[in-house]
Amino acid sequence: MYATPVIYPVSTIPKQYRWLILANPMTPIVEGFRFAFLGAGAFDLGQLLYSFGFMIAVLLFGVLLFNQVERTFMDTV
Repeated sequence: MYATPVIYPVSTIPKQYRWLILANPMTPIVEGFRFAFLGAGAFDLGQLLYSFGFMIAVLLFGVLLFNQVERTFMDTV
């Protein structure tokens, strides 16, 4: 939660730690909204594609995990 720059812009973070904040997949989305609504912030298509790719990977992992657990889920509940 604290790694997502909701209150503070990414530009205020020192360059040596900026990679750590940009590793969070929510950062490009928040920065994109900040850029669209306030005109401040950064909009980077590469970071947005990274966020989209991360979302697809988590979705595929969730679907595969659900398909594995679905068969025995009712027995354990």
